[in-house]
Amino acid sequence: MGRGAITIEDVAREANVSRQTVSRVINRSPRVSASARDRVEQAIERLGYVPNAAARRMGGARSRLILAAIERAQGGQIAARLPLDAMLLSGLEACSARGYHLMFEQVADERELSAALTALTPDGVVLLPGLDERPGTIAAIEKRGLGAACLGERHEHGRVLPGLDDAGFGEAATRILLEQGHRQVGYVRGQGDALRSKRRIEGYRRALAEAGSRAHRHFVSDVPLDFAGAMELAHGWLVPTIRPTAILAETEAVALALLRVADELGIAVPRDLSLLALEDTPALERSSPAISALHQPLDALFADACERLIHRTEAGQPGTADSQGTAAAGNERPDPHLYTDRATITRAPRAV
Repeated sequence: MGRGAITIEDVAREANVSRQTVSRVINRSPRVSASARDRVEQAIERLGYVPNAAARRMGGARSRLILAAIERAQGGQIAARLPLDAMLLSGLEACSARGYHLMFEQVADERELSAALTALTPDGVVLLPGLDERPGTIAAIEKRGLGAACLGERHEHGRVLPGLDDAGFGEAATRILLEQGHRQVGYVRGQGDALRSKRRIEGYRRALAEAGSRAHRHFVSDVPLDFAGAMELAHGWLVPTIRPTAILAETEAVALALLRVADELGIAVPRDLSLLALEDTPALERSSPAISALHQPLDALFADACERLIHRTEAGQPGTADSQGTAAAGNERPDPHLYTDRATITRAPRAV
């Protein structure tokens, strides 16, 4: 029996459920028991059933829908810290310019992703941070002959893998301070994705080690800190004679806490202490002094991923879109790191 001949009734018989139950599973209705949902999804997989709307598209038409898949952690929280408002606007602009629709969907695992692909039948999927590093998610998309794109790529053990290059980001941030003569550079982790923080610290350590600095052995806080925790740490770091001359602050809360403690202790920023935040927010721009920032423009990277995915789809190139490869026709690839030099970085005050 060819794929086009499989009907919803065939799936119902295979799963030993009613036609209505199959319809509810396809449309992701909550009014289905877990056991029935399992049987239906397994039957769909075995039979290769494609809903009618998608079957018509197999004749050559497209859904003109791009799906952005977001990882859902326990409790319904998004696993990564993502600027979804800015990403939504930039993604909508990129897709609508090409006549495509954009939809965001939270999924916890490959099974939920497969269910979303069945119900929504997109032309391609952009995997957002978290999902982009799961081999099973890409396999689930490619199995259906769809394209997949990610926001970036990273180099690990001689391989190029999907996922944001956070190690390279941490290294780039450190080199900004090294170029100003700083050797005693600290790193304070904020509250966020643990794996991404770990990789950023790896890049920071690598840059300092290559520069011959040992600061990465003494001035690293790899425990996630909020505003109060960062203030307590800063009091311990900034009072002794041997202290950092520059600090990388992973989040807004950490950067503002460091700035406040420096002011309380009479440490002038940037004359005595340079400060670089690893995200950029309005609060950092409004602080006194305004805090310099290096950030990953996830909104621009997301729009670029949508454009590359559409370009590959229309060119008839199914499969995984390389994350940092050729840009869509007529477009330049966005810079993965954006530096905003404000008023908190200057030359190192002394050789240490």
